[in-house]
Amino acid sequence: MQHVYFEVKGDPVPKARARTVRKGGRTWSFTPKRVAVWEKTVKEEAAKYFEEPLVGPIQVSLVFYMERPKSRRKDVWVPTTPDLDNLEKAVLDALNGVAYEDDRFVVAKNAQKKYVGRDEPRVCVRVTSLSKQVSIEGFSKPE
Repeated sequence: MQHVYFEVKGDPVPKARARTVRKGGRTWSFTPKRVAVWEKTVKEEAAKYFEEPLVGPIQVSLVFYMERPKSRRKDVWVPTTPDLDNLEKAVLDALNGVAYEDDRFVVAKNAQKKYVGRDEPRVCVRVTSLSKQVSIEGFSKPE
């Protein structure tokens, strides 16, 4: 089983819906700048660890460490916005063409969002090739 682990420093940014603009009879859509900058940061960090994209089925594990507000000093988990699935989507899209050909090859994933301790906000990413795996521990019924 081949896997790659890396961390991306900075406040994780959720994938936002594309914005549509109409001007002068023309209509176009764009990704909000904050999301585009985060995806570029993730892509650049991932490129340091991948010579070429992994082929075949992929498992992705993500742990998002978010800034802790003063009102939540004792909490470990982040039960507030941003939504976990939107955080995942931004990272999965950023890894397209770098860690794997396309995020359609991601067949298993797990993710968490936690408050950061004394470290800085970041996302920890583990990408695993499942090409030679028949099952994944924790994802299939034990025999």
